[in-house]
Amino acid sequence: MNERDRDDDRMLRADLPQAESGADALRLAHPDASGRALDAAADLGAFAPALLPLVLADPSVAEDATAIPLDRADDTVHARFRDATAELEDDETLRRVLRQLRHRAMVRIALREVRGLADVDETSAELAGLAGAALDAALVTCRRSLAARRGDVLTTDGTPMPVVILGMGKLGGEELNPGSDVDICFFYESDDGTTAGDSVHDFFTRLTRRTSAAIGEVTEDGFVFRVDLRLRPEGSRGPLANSLPSAERYYEAFGRTWERAALLRAQPVAGDHALGHRLLDALQPFVYRRAVDPSIAEAMHGMVVRSRRELSSHPERDVKLGRGGIREAEFFVQALQLIWGGRHPEVRSASTIDAARRLAGAGLLTQADLTTLESAWALLRRVEHRIHLRAGYQTHDIPVGEEGELFARSLGFASSEEFLSVLDAERAAVAGLFDSLVEEPPPAAEGLGLLLDACADGTPPEELEPLVALHLPVRDDHEAAAHLSRLSRFADAPLGPVQRLREPQLGALLLSEVAEAADPDLALRGLADFFSRGGAGYGRWLTGEPRLARRLVALLGASPTLGAALVGRTAQLGAIFSGGAPTTAQIQAAHRDPPDEERVSWLRRVKREQVLRIGLAHVAGELDLDAASRLLTALADAQVGFALREATAEIERRLGPAIAPMAVVGMGKLGGEELGFGSDLDLLFLFEGDAEIERQTRVAQATMRFLSQLDAEGPGYETDARLRPSGSQGTLVRSIAAFEAYHEGSAEGWERQALLRARVVAATREGFADRLDATLRDIAYRHGPPDPARVAALRARMQLELAGERPHRYHPKLGYGALVDVEFTTQWLQMRHGDEERIRLRNTRDALDAMNRTRSAPPSDLAALKGAHRFFREVEQAIHLLDPSGDGSLTFGGPRATAVTRRLGLRARDGLTAEEVLEATWRRRAEETRALFERILAPVGAAAPWAQP
Repeated sequence: MNERDRDDDRMLRADLPQAESGADALRLAHPDASGRALDAAADLGAFAPALLPLVLADPSVAEDATAIPLDRADDTVHARFRDATAELEDDETLRRVLRQLRHRAMVRIALREVRGLADVDETSAELAGLAGAALDAALVTCRRSLAARRGDVLTTDGTPMPVVILGMGKLGGEELNPGSDVDICFFYESDDGTTAGDSVHDFFTRLTRRTSAAIGEVTEDGFVFRVDLRLRPEGSRGPLANSLPSAERYYEAFGRTWERAALLRAQPVAGDHALGHRLLDALQPFVYRRAVDPSIAEAMHGMVVRSRRELSSHPERDVKLGRGGIREAEFFVQALQLIWGGRHPEVRSASTIDAARRLAGAGLLTQADLTTLESAWALLRRVEHRIHLRAGYQTHDIPVGEEGELFARSLGFASSEEFLSVLDAERAAVAGLFDSLVEEPPPAAEGLGLLLDACADGTPPEELEPLVALHLPVRDDHEAAAHLSRLSRFADAPLGPVQRLREPQLGALLLSEVAEAADPDLALRGLADFFSRGGAGYGRWLTGEPRLARRLVALLGASPTLGAALVGRTAQLGAIFSGGAPTTAQIQAAHRDPPDEERVSWLRRVKREQVLRIGLAHVAGELDLDAASRLLTALADAQVGFALREATAEIERRLGPAIAPMAVVGMGKLGGEELGFGSDLDLLFLFEGDAEIERQTRVAQATMRFLSQLDAEGPGYETDARLRPSGSQGTLVRSIAAFEAYHEGSAEGWERQALLRARVVAATREGFADRLDATLRDIAYRHGPPDPARVAALRARMQLELAGERPHRYHPKLGYGALVDVEFTTQWLQMRHGDEERIRLRNTRDALDAMNRTRSAPPSDLAALKGAHRFFREVEQAIHLLDPSGDGSLTFGGPRATAVTRRLGLRARDGLTAEEVLEATWRRRAEETRALFERILAPVGAAAPWAQP
């Protein structure tokens, strides 16, 4: 099935008359146009008519734009701009090349969005990347031409003086839209330089003019982006380029509030990025003041009101400057950043939504307000993008009349009336947030207040159920009411009458966070358990530190396993919650100098505390999955190392000192540093020499016992040694010589492939680990890749016998086109190109990046594998956190799928629910990955579950 067929059910193209007119126009202009170009013209005619002339003038624009599959971003943009302009001068050829490249990129970016293959946030980031690539190419070329004619500017040590272009506003925040200007400022290092002709300042002023013209000048090929330089120091009256010292002096002496707000989103986009970061670091005290100044909110509020009065001719139709529009959303967040950023560095971000999430993470914005903002922002930005793609110029007015009906339908709404109703509700929500900057925030919503009052009054659970159904997004109203009763059973319980008077905000705070948790039912049950088992004394602390309340509820609603580890052990709560995510060094230090007590209990307690710290940071959005995986791997490494030391000492006390060194080898996710929460440890035990097999076996058994033995302090690790030679039928421990002989003789190809991720985790003798790691790599790569047909046959067996897939029930690891496809393909490519030492890496993402750098495979294939790997790992981890005892699959249409979409932060778009977005993305990723597997290796012969009758 091709991309067009896959997306037909998601498109409204057939209902839009402009669609066929776009395709028909291309047929008339170019009768030999390909089907791919006609499809592109049809979509542009329906959704982005402003870009249709680019394809009508040159169908190769559509061909080039769709050469790389559209379901992923093009990460070659910078390289293409750089390579295409490497030999050019600052002349008409440069302008033509820049515009041709821009047109192809714009068509591609637009098609990705209108076909539902990219969310508006992705589109905005791609547009910002396109602008940065074009600016960088123009800056380099114009400087080369200017230096050839007038001499370059050199620093005192004889090197070219650095210059940087800062992207401001939407460009700096990676929130560019198709009709945006690019707000930029030029800065150079110093006026203390040498030049053969002009002064240093004159040289960079000329360079600013030339670069801006190369991008913004309108030629017969159009323009790249309109350029706006008015956000520079002193605005339109100031010099076009500024040295760093002069910029610092200006902002320190004359900087105003609007300039502080502008610098919130400043980022280097072209030229010397290090120079840009130096400038931004120097300006941090100007932008972020240590003193909390609430008057900033009033100043920002006034700026928006003035901009609406002065710039918008149709404020009621203007989605940017109108009431509840994009500008109000931006300034709401920026005001909070300016007020709190001096004391809370973690809220500093150039992106509006990322900044809002950071503010919520710091307890400075409620989770409910964050959700409101995210929802409104998504729709407002989609509308803004679609306006620009239709109009072709910078307007923010919603179309009216017949055009308005077509516009609404292009966004997935049945009518203009339905669209405007939804949009008005979102704008009203933004307006309410914006007004809260200068007004007292409203009390808790009436319904939530009624629910809290009913709880405090001791209302029986059966009478609470109607209120629960109205105001909490739970699946089981009856069970939720029972948990609310538990939370209000005693006078000083968090929802009890005394606590309602003493800490009136606590109940609203907790229930607001429950409503936003991945699984609200799970979060509510966890809260009831937490407060009934020792958490009652933490009410005031949670009220005073809303960030901690958010982390607590997020953890309880994301993982029953992590929640159970926390509930009932509140004595360590302060250290766990306040410490943040541990570093690798802190994890290692925690395993040194155990106290004189039962070793297994101590080891379990350390594991629990470290996993909770990592888990809290991860579910709160402070650690992405890769960072969390590496910390979980570091924790497992430390636990294995401690267990091996203890096991060795135990056996030596009984049998005397050992002679041969021994090592524990991590396989699979442990070896690749990709452990998740609750992952098994795949272990292999190897030793040097041929003697002492019985002693080494006892050490291995004792090591596994230390790691997995049940204990009241918490669970250990599930250990799996079946990846050893001959599997579960083989001996637990092997000598290196026997291990090599096995792989030279009877081992299957997939067993060598599994060794690509083998890593020595712990060893009993210094230096042995390095020697063994080298031996393992040599065995893995010695004979090249295994027979691809046999690997494909193994893959088919895993899918058919282990995945348990059926229509609407998929497995992110074992299923069709899922993680195993990605890993097997990546590993097979590594073995095929194994002579290149740089790609011999254990971590899948690291290996894909290395193969991209060494050009070991087409960049588009590697990008597809990397994107699928990230997607399926995030889904796998969300499923495992929510249901650790399950088989790892996900059934769409059930409660678990809803919780996973909430955990991943997915939202509805293009007429699809969030769950439908997840399923459509899953299918698209899986189909592409399986196609890559079969093209690179061999046919698998196992169908997708959605293709089954």
